[in-house]
Amino acid sequence: MNENLAPLLRFLEKQVGRPWDLVYSEIAANLRADNTVQQHVRDHLDDFVAVKPRRGIRRGFLASARGGLWHQALYVDPADGILKRTDRLPEEKARRREERVVEKPPVDRVRLKPELELRRIEGLWYAIRFAKMPEPIYREVNETRKVPLKLSHPNGPRVGIDVMVRRLAGPAVKDIITGEAVPVGPAIDEPEAWKEFDKAHPGRMYPTEKRRLSKKVLRRYGLTDRP
Repeated sequence: MNENLAPLLRFLEKQVGRPWDLVYSEIAANLRADNTVQQHVRDHLDDFVAVKPRRGIRRGFLASARGGLWHQALYVDPADGILKRTDRLPEEKARRREERVVEKPPVDRVRLKPELELRRIEGLWYAIRFAKMPEPIYREVNETRKVPLKLSHPNGPRVGIDVMVRRLAGPAVKDIITGEAVPVGPAIDEPEAWKEFDKAHPGRMYPTEKRRLSKKVLRRYGLTDRP
């Protein structure tokens, strides 16, 4: 259906400046109501032309982005019945000026898959591959911990008690980006420690491969190297 609607849009754009009644009459004369496809094309006129435009009426995301204008690219001016372009209205011109003034924060990461993302490092774009950390190895260690003598007085006198804790003993992995060693789990196998670790390493993934993006891939994702 997109192939059927594209000629209609091109035709409408060429009719800007003409009375809408004449334009619609020509469309109706060339698109038969008893033909399913042609009638479908006629039904989509509202997608391109706001026949009865009303400022301040918001209909959907596009209308909201335009500050209350209709979402169609063309409209029929109620003052003279002429088909006109929406982007020539003062509200739309003001919106475009505001967009040019507001600077959007630079995009430094593009996540493609859980194990693959594009990342800008010192102005250059790389493909970063991630892998799952190996399962951590913990060993039980007997330690002495200071605890309040009375639980009802946490700031009162403290005493030492022997407790058995599970401390991380397995080897760390290497972060290919920073070159630093990354532990595969929290230092102590405790729920609160795991919560903090999971925040810092979502999914227990770590970067294992870094490769510069080719010009072809940069163009595909609309990215630019800026060393």
